[in-house]
Amino acid sequence: MRLIQCLLLVVTLVTPAEAELAKRNWPRWRTPEAAGFSSERLAEAQSQWEAIDDAPLAALFLAYKGRVLMSIGDVTADFECHSVRKSFMSALYGIHVDKGTIDLEATLDELGIDDDTPLTRVEKQARVIDLLMARSGIYIEAACESQGMKDTRPARGSHEPGSYWYYNNWDFNALGTIFRQETGRDIFREFRKKIAQPIGMQDFRPSRCTYYFESEYSRHPCYVFRMSARDRARFGQLFLQRGRWGKKQIIPEAWVDESTRAHSRTERLTGTPGAYYGYMWWIFKKEFFRSSTSDRRLHHLSAFFASGYGGQQILVIPDAEMVFVTTCNVPAGCFLEGEETGPILEIILTAREIVDLKVRQAQVREKVVSTGETLHMVAKVKNLSAARTLATTVVFYLSPVRRVGEDLRRLGSSPLAALASGKGKTVRLAAPVPAGLASGRYRLIAAVDADKTNYDLRRNNNLKTARPVLEIR
Repeated sequence: MRLIQCLLLVVTLVTPAEAELAKRNWPRWRTPEAAGFSSERLAEAQSQWEAIDDAPLAALFLAYKGRVLMSIGDVTADFECHSVRKSFMSALYGIHVDKGTIDLEATLDELGIDDDTPLTRVEKQARVIDLLMARSGIYIEAACESQGMKDTRPARGSHEPGSYWYYNNWDFNALGTIFRQETGRDIFREFRKKIAQPIGMQDFRPSRCTYYFESEYSRHPCYVFRMSARDRARFGQLFLQRGRWGKKQIIPEAWVDESTRAHSRTERLTGTPGAYYGYMWWIFKKEFFRSSTSDRRLHHLSAFFASGYGGQQILVIPDAEMVFVTTCNVPAGCFLEGEETGPILEIILTAREIVDLKVRQAQVREKVVSTGETLHMVAKVKNLSAARTLATTVVFYLSPVRRVGEDLRRLGSSPLAALASGKGKTVRLAAPVPAGLASGRYRLIAAVDADKTNYDLRRNNNLKTARPVLEIR
């Protein structure tokens, strides 16, 4: 019975948070299976999330094809975004560069941008686009710097503008000053007008955001965004849709493509294989997934990523049509590690249906046999999906007619080679009737992929009961 239950298991994973979201305009998948995901695997991901010590102070939100697939925790709470703010600023730049109010080629000298620690003549030649790529060559103290930024800051004057990548809060903060100067707009109110309202953010309030000055370091403040998990997911969805929301192009498509393109290789400084940097977006190429995931079926993926201190993240995976968001209440003591959230993401990604194996026919040659005599069994299996399967097995069982699925007696298994899309295979097994089996009427059951080698969700067609009934004397 356990085998049958395993193969036919369907668990509905719908949290109260998701039900609330459905009422407030975020469409939700009715069940994980309706989206092509395994309830069992998503429940495993949720259990692993809830086992994290900081989970009560954090939230997880997952959108697949624009619909909510999973939400855990308070996805309405607007926690500080930390460095995720930089990707928001990049989006605003895309809008105003397209309008012509900001010139990417303008230098700091032309814009009249300086600091309390005066910039040198060479530093003033840095262009706006150099700052967007974190390649200004300006290595002085800045507001909201982490200790890691301070420790890795190059010596002043060691690199000319545009020649060297360094994750630099001076660049990011100065871009905020340039934006306000060139557009005449407040960053947060402009974000609400141009992005938050058009895409239907539900919790974003400019009054909850602020400019944070550290005048002992710089005249350029960091712009501190606060945003809920579900609103961050909308922002990620906007970029997944290449800047389009409904019938309206919110962010120019060309800017989405250019800002999420790899402009700088960062592996040398970050130690992360396959990590690059765009215009205030992190870029993960295939090498990242190959080095960070154990399942080879994920190794073709690439992504772009808005990342902030404490585990704030908006991960957009275009090939998976997925937006994965985590938030963390840092002031309350929350700090999520990549080592904690990475395995959860892998479980979610591998919960997607990859193949659909079906047992089309199960037969046994004999009609009446005695204990110890040989049974000759046949099963026909077909791959109904568009993907190639992994090699697996077909297992044959006997079950009493009156209690099908109970008192299963395993007869043996036969290997099933990998199947290309649409291809089928006939599998045969000859095995003796088990000793001690009670006389009576039995059914033969053939089950493919019983040990779940493949990510095959439609497991209700993974087994077949042979007809007619077998009589054991």
